[in-house]
Amino acid sequence: MTQRRQHSGQRVTIGDLAQAYDRSVAGKPIRLAAVRSAPVARKPKVYTASQGDVRLSRLKARAEGIRFALQYENQSASQSKVLRQILQNLELAIRGMEMTRREP
Repeated sequence: MTQRRQHSGQRVTIGDLAQAYDRSVAGKPIRLAAVRSAPVARKPKVYTASQGDVRLSRLKARAEGIRFALQYENQSASQSKVLRQILQNLELAIRGMEMTRREP
């Protein structure tokens, strides 16, 4: 199996596409690899307290729905195993979010 091309990890932005369009001569396409700008450092997302509360309530509702499905729905053994794993992961996420909420 051969690899078509190597990805450099950089993304093409709209500005890069506009610049490539402006540089094209008489409709002749140019390669975007030559136009790519420097990688942009992205800031980590910062969540407000209300966003965290909404997220936590959604996780709790999803976990409650899975608990209900495990009790009252008829699944195969493999389906119930997957649901139990998802429920365990949700409960861990809920516990972690509640612990970080309590921190000053």
